[in-house]
Amino acid sequence: MRKICSLILFLTCALFVMGQTSASADKLFQACDYVAAQEQYGKLLKSSPNNALYQYRYARCAHELGDFATALKYFDKVGDRYMLKYFYLGEIYLQLWNPDAAIDSYNKYLASLTETNERESYIAKQIAYAEKLQRYLRRVEKIQVLDSVQVPLDSVLYSRGRRIRLSKEEGHLSKDSLGQIVYTNQREDRRIWATPVDSSLILVSNHRLLDEWSTPDTLPSTINFTEQQTAPFLLSDGVTLYFAAKDSNGFGGSDIYVSRYNTATETYTTPENIGLPFNSPANEYLFVLDKTDGVGYLVTDRFAEEGMVHIYTFLVSEHKQYWKDLPVDSLAAYAQLQYFEQGIYEDDPAATIIDLSIDTMPEFSIVINDSTIYHSINDFCNPKAREKFIEWQVVEKQLKDEQEQIANLRLEYATADESRQKELTPIILQLENNRGQLVKRSQNLLLEIRALEIKVRQSLSIQQ
Repeated sequence: MRKICSLILFLTCALFVMGQTSASADKLFQACDYVAAQEQYGKLLKSSPNNALYQYRYARCAHELGDFATALKYFDKVGDRYMLKYFYLGEIYLQLWNPDAAIDSYNKYLASLTETNERESYIAKQIAYAEKLQRYLRRVEKIQVLDSVQVPLDSVLYSRGRRIRLSKEEGHLSKDSLGQIVYTNQREDRRIWATPVDSSLILVSNHRLLDEWSTPDTLPSTINFTEQQTAPFLLSDGVTLYFAAKDSNGFGGSDIYVSRYNTATETYTTPENIGLPFNSPANEYLFVLDKTDGVGYLVTDRFAEEGMVHIYTFLVSEHKQYWKDLPVDSLAAYAQLQYFEQGIYEDDPAATIIDLSIDTMPEFSIVINDSTIYHSINDFCNPKAREKFIEWQVVEKQLKDEQEQIANLRLEYATADESRQKELTPIILQLENNRGQLVKRSQNLLLEIRALEIKVRQSLSIQQ
């Protein structure tokens, strides 16, 4: 009898504690403290692993914290008891660039509604974006990346670590007094640039007449089709024009467009978005093709710190090739330049762009501010900054190793049977999540390093 009473007392206490934990978890969840709430729901799931509410809330916390692999796992456990999960699955799949799954999830959620819901108009926009992504993912161009460097946005053309150097046959790029990029052709008798008109930025052009430049002419409305067009680049054929534009029908931010001059009609064709992997939901600022040296450049702020951009240098292929028959996650990675083929120079055609000499190559290049770039561990003034830089190098090595591991698993996935693919999917998703966390850690370390170095340099009155 005493044992039975003890058991009843134990169960009563356990239920009381569980009730307290559940109430605490719910309170934390409603307060949007997802880290603490997830911890509480995790404890609850240990004692009640099949509780659908705990599974759903645990998945919701994981989604809010960007842990998509965990969110997908626990949303799958919930079944259809909480149909709102399909809304969040749509959001996750769209973030993972899986538009088919996103559209399917959004539609399942919409089908579950019995009355008008405030999310419907938002979901309609998300589905439209997913459908656009579907179309572009059918033609993801293969590119071979030679180099990637991060520099301040306002010093893309003039930074010591810059990588954009055009051959004479392709003309040259400069900036005007307003900071807008100006393209001048190889004969130096034509210029194209962006100029402000009211609240817009439009592309204009002029020609050299003897020793003077003509009055600028506004390019046709087919080119100036939005409120902001910038960074023009004209191929040496004098016909093909690339430029950046902000368009509501694009991927988000500014995208790269191309148009061609039609000599028969003496006007430009309707600009076309050049697609993936060149454009993204981030901002693409400049696109250049140097066909003489066989290299191209893309300036974008994807994966970059605030105020910084990445300059990708890639090989220009004579014939475009597109990715085919890849699993969704692999295709998405190539489309976003999370992963890319490494290119090499053949017969060093671009020796004027990157010095490949080991003797002259610096240990590294890290931008401290607009006028200061470190190339050696001895350049650091602050011991803490030096320690954090060493830590940053370790994180970057982990990132490289992780990327190689993901690439190998994707290759295995492409040739594996359905059973093995199911095994590999959560592994790849988890590695992608880990990679995202490493990227954030790397970015935060760079911010700390710069802050420490700038502070000590100012205190020592070092000229920047």
